Amino acid sequence: QTDKLLPFNTLVWMNHESENIVTFSKKTVETEINNYSVVFNESTFSLTLKNTKKTDSGIYTATIFGSNNINVAKYRVSVIDPVDSPVLNWNVTMIAVNSCIVNVSCSGHEGTIREIYHSNNCSQKENISSEIQTLTLYCKEDIVICNYSNPVSWKNDTIQIKHLCTPYQSKSRTLHLHNTYIMFDYFTFVYGDLCKSYMVPHSGETKDLW
Repeated sequence: QTDKLLPFNTLVWMNHESENIVTFSKKTVETEINNYSVVFNESTFSLTLKNTKKTDSGIYTATIFGSNNINVAKYRVSVIDPVDSPVLNWNVTMIAVNSCIVNVSCSGHEGTIREIYHSNNCSQKENISSEIQTLTLYCKEDIVICNYSNPVSWKNDTIQIKHLCTPYQSKSRTLHLHNTYIMFDYFTFVYGDLCKSYMVPHSGETKDLW
């Protein structure tokens, strides 16, 4: 919404340490921090940060300086890694022919969920969440699913209960089935909103400000 931007002499993008990243004045653009790889768009006043690292996480602001000094944009940026593959372990106790009890554990970096499933009852669900990551264990149509995710990635492990509850089946086993989730390579901050939060893929990816 650059059409609503008030007349100004200088526009400055600053990082979370209140350091000037880019100063734009009278069609002149000056990059002031050498360790940032940036692209400034003189038409939209957007800023693209490239080769991001976790240490780049924080608040980024744009301020115009003129007859009045006004903060015109403010964004919180988080640079995060994809989740690791979760680990799904189980132990089977046969209680009758083709019937069993399955003790399941679903583990991720943030913790472990444990649950007991009967071969004829598969409906429970439990979650462990942190500020960014979510670990979920649930059962759907005879499939036990251990899901581990964050805003930029998703992976899971699964087992099928009826295959465990047949005679002569191994009573203890670990299975790893990995699914990958690919997020976009960059995003853009657009002037007009004073505060937004964004999650960015793992270190080395690109993000756009404004």
